[in-house]
Amino acid sequence: MIIYEGHGSAKMIGLKNFKGKDKLIDYFIEIPGRERIYAFSKTFTQNAYDMCKSGIRVNELSTKRTRDRGIMNLMKRLNTMHPYLSEYYELPTVA
Repeated sequence: MIIYEGHGSAKMIGLKNFKGKDKLIDYFIEIPGRERIYAFSKTFTQNAYDMCKSGIRVNELSTKRTRDRGIMNLMKRLNTMHPYLSEYYELPTVA
């Protein structure tokens, strides 16, 4: 489980990126008082974009239960990338 200090105030934000031949969503992690951190890009799915376009708490996203494959793939990528992002950007996490 991903838990950031500050009562889970870190948010995952998704922005459309249709510049190349593939439709993508660029995901960023936004922590109050810090700049947006680029996390990764995934193929565009409408449900994942609708959920993340205004921002969703990272802790809520990591524990979401759904049958939507786009959202499940997003959670899988987030759980894979979390250790790298925490170490590289020195994000405050709670054990």
